[in-house]
Amino acid sequence: MSRPLRGHDRPGAAGGGRAGERGATGLEYGGMVAVAAVVVGLVWFGIVHGNLAQHTTSAVCRIFMQEGCDDTAANVQDALERALAGDYVALGDSFASGEGAGDYHDGTDYDKRDDYWPGNWGDDSHNRCHRSSSAYAEQTYNDPDFDFGGSFTPVYCSGAETVDLDNPNHSNDDEAPQLDALSEDTSLVTMSIGGNDLGFSDVLTDCVLNGERGVPGIATCQETWDTTLDDRIEDLRPKLVELYGRIRDQAPNARVVIMGYPRLFNDPPSEELNNMLFAEDQVWMNGKADALNAMLRDAAREAGVEFIDPTSAFLGHGVGAPDGEQWINDLDWGGPGLSVTDPGSFHPNAQGHAAMAALLAEQLRHPRYP
Repeated sequence: MSRPLRGHDRPGAAGGGRAGERGATGLEYGGMVAVAAVVVGLVWFGIVHGNLAQHTTSAVCRIFMQEGCDDTAANVQDALERALAGDYVALGDSFASGEGAGDYHDGTDYDKRDDYWPGNWGDDSHNRCHRSSSAYAEQTYNDPDFDFGGSFTPVYCSGAETVDLDNPNHSNDDEAPQLDALSEDTSLVTMSIGGNDLGFSDVLTDCVLNGERGVPGIATCQETWDTTLDDRIEDLRPKLVELYGRIRDQAPNARVVIMGYPRLFNDPPSEELNNMLFAEDQVWMNGKADALNAMLRDAAREAGVEFIDPTSAFLGHGVGAPDGEQWINDLDWGGPGLSVTDPGSFHPNAQGHAAMAALLAEQLRHPRYP
């Protein structure tokens, strides 16, 4: 669990408090009393519920965000060593795979269905998982400051939903259930998942076609999706709690870190964009990203896994940010094959993934739990 840095031990008051010895200041004393009061309260709660030892440990650990409640500084180092000890398995969807960041690995960027040369008729092989060498997980594994003791296995895939964690991904060739990659040798698991379960790509499409100031007499994207998205976010939460628990079961020696989703649009929004989205629709979608992250944080807390919210890091870097400072791709109409738009639209670019890799590196070094 989370392990903050340990405070300095206070020397004992040998000799019964002789003149000149340093005692606790009023501020320090007040802080100690406040902490003690919270601990006592939580311990009393444990007594009432008949499990004193367990709730005493829980009270102390919750305050100091650590699991062992012993040498905290050592535990911080132990947490990093634990993450680096074995294999790193990266799970998730397009925000994990690096869709939009380019430099896709061989075997994850082909689609014979788009090849109309006569010799290829009838060949429908395809895999567009778009695993990028710039993805935040791969950047972390290749970070020279981290010396992983095992292999790196990226099984994330663009377009993946939670169902693809347990089942083969029938939208792409040769994609086994993502959870199959986990084992007792796994020491670190990272994952971004959930956006496709909510249908965010459909929301974006609808907002492009008919936003808040769109065609009169036809329901706008906000009218169509506002309540639906709220309901889907609420319904997804227990599924994720159960999913996070199964990840822990299949990788019992691993730290499990969930990466949330950045807001897509700059704040304040700009209407001088290629994405054809009204400012109020951008603000609304940013709000739904916040709601999704809040749910992901709650689910991670309940399941006992780590969570990273990239919102703050991406402020000033969304779609509409100044040139060179935009970490999210704008709408690109030049899609592959018969696609009207590029699937990398509204996804983090390589700079965005570098920012998420930095957040992950900090989390590994200084674990904080939701």
